[in-house]
Amino acid sequence: MADVKLAPGADEVAMAVMLSDMLKANLEKPEKLKEFNKLKARVYINAKDAETEITMDFNRGTLTVYGGKEGSPDISIETDAATLLDLANINIKYGMPWYFDETGMAVVKKLLRKELRIKGMFTRLGALTRLTKIMSLN
Repeated sequence: MADVKLAPGADEVAMAVMLSDMLKANLEKPEKLKEFNKLKARVYINAKDAETEITMDFNRGTLTVYGGKEGSPDISIETDAATLLDLANINIKYGMPWYFDETGMAVVKKLLRKELRIKGMFTRLGALTRLTKIMSLN
């Protein structure tokens, strides 16, 4: 069983509660739990249109979700709430995120138009790939 917890005060941030609940459900799948147990990264997410920000601190089998920016993130994702849903709907094929279908191409277009900004995309590619696998609902 994965150790996913909300930091004090994070229960008042809807996105923190939603993402932690989604991750708990996802981590019931053995392939996602395996990736979760390997992930060590601090991930900051800012849904600009919803004026909501959270930090997820993954530490190889544990996750603490904060309701705001906490510490220095390894990966920062800034976009709108709808794009965050697109990211959660990316398909995983051959063990990797799949960007060659409608959802994946929409994400790539938003990256190119700078509607989606991911800092750490190249310097922390392994962690970002694991994060995508864990977060994907597919």
